[in-house]
Amino acid sequence: MAFNWRARILEHLAHAAYRPTRLRELERMIRVPDAESTSFRESMLGLQDEGAIEIAGDDTVRLPRMGEEITGRIRITMRGDGFVTPERPTREGDLFVQGGATMDAISGDRVRVRVSRRTDHYDRPSQSDRPTGRVVEVLERAQTRFAGTLEKDGRQWIVRPDGRKLDGPVIVRDAESKGGKPGVKVVFDLIRFPTEHRWAEGAIVEVLGEAGQPDAETRSVIMSYGLREAFPDDVSAQAAKLAREFAVEQDSGSWPDRLDLTKELTFTIDPPDARDYDDAISIAWDEERQEWALGVHIADVAHFVHAGSPLDQEAAARGNSTYLPRRVLPMLPEALSNGVCSLQEGVARLTRSAIVNLDTKGRITGTRLAASVIRSRKRMTYLEAQAVIDGDLDEAARHAKTEPVWPPELIEALKQCDRLAKVLRKRRLDAGMITLSLPESELVFDEDGRVKDVVPEDGAFTHTLIEMFMVEANEALARTFADITVPLIRRVHPEPATTEFTALRLAARTVGRRMPDEPTRHDLQSILDQTRGTPAERSVHYAVLRSMSKAIYSPAMIGHFALASEHYTHFTSPIRRYPDLLVHRAMDAYLAETDNGAHPPGGRGKRDLAARLMGDPGVLAEEKLIEFGQHCSSTEVQSEGAERDLRTFLVLQFLQEHHMGDELPAAVTGLSPGGNGLFITLEKYFVDGFAKSAELSANSGRAERWEIDESSGRLRSQRSGAHIGVGDRVTVRIMSIDTAARRMELMVTSTLQSAASTMPSMRGDGFRDFTSGRGGKKKAKGHKKGFKQGRRGKKSW
Repeated sequence: MAFNWRARILEHLAHAAYRPTRLRELERMIRVPDAESTSFRESMLGLQDEGAIEIAGDDTVRLPRMGEEITGRIRITMRGDGFVTPERPTREGDLFVQGGATMDAISGDRVRVRVSRRTDHYDRPSQSDRPTGRVVEVLERAQTRFAGTLEKDGRQWIVRPDGRKLDGPVIVRDAESKGGKPGVKVVFDLIRFPTEHRWAEGAIVEVLGEAGQPDAETRSVIMSYGLREAFPDDVSAQAAKLAREFAVEQDSGSWPDRLDLTKELTFTIDPPDARDYDDAISIAWDEERQEWALGVHIADVAHFVHAGSPLDQEAAARGNSTYLPRRVLPMLPEALSNGVCSLQEGVARLTRSAIVNLDTKGRITGTRLAASVIRSRKRMTYLEAQAVIDGDLDEAARHAKTEPVWPPELIEALKQCDRLAKVLRKRRLDAGMITLSLPESELVFDEDGRVKDVVPEDGAFTHTLIEMFMVEANEALARTFADITVPLIRRVHPEPATTEFTALRLAARTVGRRMPDEPTRHDLQSILDQTRGTPAERSVHYAVLRSMSKAIYSPAMIGHFALASEHYTHFTSPIRRYPDLLVHRAMDAYLAETDNGAHPPGGRGKRDLAARLMGDPGVLAEEKLIEFGQHCSSTEVQSEGAERDLRTFLVLQFLQEHHMGDELPAAVTGLSPGGNGLFITLEKYFVDGFAKSAELSANSGRAERWEIDESSGRLRSQRSGAHIGVGDRVTVRIMSIDTAARRMELMVTSTLQSAASTMPSMRGDGFRDFTSGRGGKKKAKGHKKGFKQGRRGKKSW
């Protein structure tokens, strides 16, 4: 399908760094592939006809000016001011709304705003002053249900809301009737929204338990994010019935329409606490042909979940499983997700297989798709499989969750997997795959569910091994449907436009690197590799991540930039992702027309096959795929937000209880606009806090004025010349924590390692530690020698 470029064009033109550009140059800056040039031009003309963009006589393109009234989503700051992002972008960008002019809007609400501009003495609009606005109507509430802690304020009851969306207390008048008491966590609906002159008012929906208790906080996040918990009775009943029916089918042991792989060596590699195993691996090496046959076998969820059934409707509404700390909200009832769909060891399971043949360079020599049945020979954990590959069976036994026995053929298969995965990784890196070193950690809980430690995630290569194999299978499906030009829901990740590298250029400058005006994927790889393992690693790698848009679901065939993949979809996790289930249904239609994938057509036969598939109910029209793509992209964002929110609370609670006032190693990850503070991440705990620049000179006893140095991008003291910037490793003291608001205030006490030490202009006599105004580094009080950083993880695409 031709990609609709409207959203990309508007996003590019709305960027703060954009300047009016000619049409041909704009097409180059947005990096439109040659095959999409016509579609791009059509999108431009359509936007012009709608008045969404202006194309001048010299072909320069820009957004229109803001009119007298706009609609958009409002964001309320901590000071009570607002910024409205217009639904139709304008050249002025977001509209400022002063506190007191926001009516009763809260962050996320859709509002109608009257625009005001200052005028000169001729009563003409001033060109130098940005417009301001006043909310005149709240058109749509983004959220009406919240959670918070119940308190008694004099003779009235109030709730202190969690998070940052709703600022200020909320009056509740029915606390006693609901069994509320001070210090409990409650869920409430807003019945009157806050204004400048009055507090909000709410009605308690449910009392969750004592605030701060892990179970109460978990349910608070679930309800605040609108996540679905228990399955409806008819859905649970249908899942149980399907599980019983499959048990009978399994007893027969006969699946004549499937590729029988039950005698082949297949195995799973998963985290130690996994319960739903949706992918298994097989591998064979052909010495004569010098090629591998890689089999990726995925749970056949579509066999059980039929389109339009109660089970399907509930799965579609959820969009995906949500993985919270200590709690999983599955997309499918456990009778399926942890039962008959899960590829458990030693039992026959129905699967969809992608069998890909690859030569010694990782080049694809053949692909077969099939409905199949397997019997997994072994369930392994990542660390167990890695230890077997490394030849340390004692270590493998320590990480095994099943009987610690690994037959010679399994050991050989794992070693072949290791060889192939390294070949595939090299091939992808040569093609420009982006690999980010973003630390990941695991929370360790006590028996009451509270965090007792945070440890680095294991660095086993088997994580990458499985990732490489899943990517191959996902590409095999996407490639097959692209070849016959049949719509499919895809995982798309557009190439970043040149305006999206502003933050990366700043981060690169702070560590003495320069980015080209139009960086290629290999330029990105270069700066990532140059900073890997250095103090600047986290900040630069995050800047690269922020320069790229989030991957989404769409039928558009525009590839996946980060994976250097021309055609990509999600096929390998149908137990936990609804788009994968849609791909399985389309695959089912394909297999029915190709003798279970054994006889794919060529030439003119492809067109005939495409025509037949377009009439199959499993192959959805593009319009329907767009709808599902938008919905599932949205549910994914909600789930990720909930997981991040709860994790942040639990880590902040742990720090509040065990490390208040302590000094801990950290890294500077950003500077606030105007230079009034630094964003800092605690190294071990991977949680963010804020340090005021005014407190940087606390150790010297002298007042300092700190400003951002435009040449270096670092924060510099005008008096002493001391500086601090993105990428610096520092020691910080935890000053205060507000777990409800998810906020932590820090004070920087010393520099451990400066990213600027790699910059020629700041070496030697020019480098000054900010805490002393002299060269060298102070050892922080309480800094523990031998501190182990979290492993460098990967961004999941």
